[in-house]
Amino acid sequence: MIVPNMSLPEIRKSVFEDFACEIKNKLQSIKVTHQSKWIRNGRKDFVETIPVTVKSKNNWRITVACNNKGVTANPYLISYNNIGITASHVPLDLVSMPLMHFNTHFFKRYRERAMIAIERPQDLIKYFFRKNVVLLPCYFPRKDGTQQLFTPLAGGLGLGNYYEESNICEFKTFVDNSLLGENQKEDIRNIWMETLNDMMTEINRRLNKKQGRR
Repeated sequence: MIVPNMSLPEIRKSVFEDFACEIKNKLQSIKVTHQSKWIRNGRKDFVETIPVTVKSKNNWRITVACNNKGVTANPYLISYNNIGITASHVPLDLVSMPLMHFNTHFFKRYRERAMIAIERPQDLIKYFFRKNVVLLPCYFPRKDGTQQLFTPLAGGLGLGNYYEESNICEFKTFVDNSLLGENQKEDIRNIWMETLNDMMTEINRRLNKKQGRR
């Protein structure tokens, strides 16, 4: 179980152990059961957040969105450090992807700058993951040749640091769209689409490889 004094690599280890052993199978099950639920409900779109019990006693939630495009199940883990609440997420259900970790300061800035009138931290995180169903780590080239980590979000973007040695993306602040120029917004959209296309190509490659072994 994740406790407040854990390091980011320790948090990553705990998250991915839960994901590999329990969460991944739960996601697959949800996508089947909620497709049927959507049909039974008259094909009406809906979003809900489901608490998930795991052996480690970590605090997992899955945001499920159902519409005519299918079922999206987005898992996240709530934990606490010595300052406040945090959330961790495995993008695209791939264990090869970096951990996306949103720290306490990120959610403080998200609430302030997105002007969200939600006081309870767990409810704020629930709102965040309902508004941002697909989360991907992206990188914007700086003038000095380095890369700025970001993730596009509803109403703005998250900024942070990528720790290559532990494969962790830590998001530390939120920038709302009013602070971005039109050229920046266009660049962000293009990078996001390129990243998503690259990820989907990799997923399809793995699926084809797996089917080829049968």
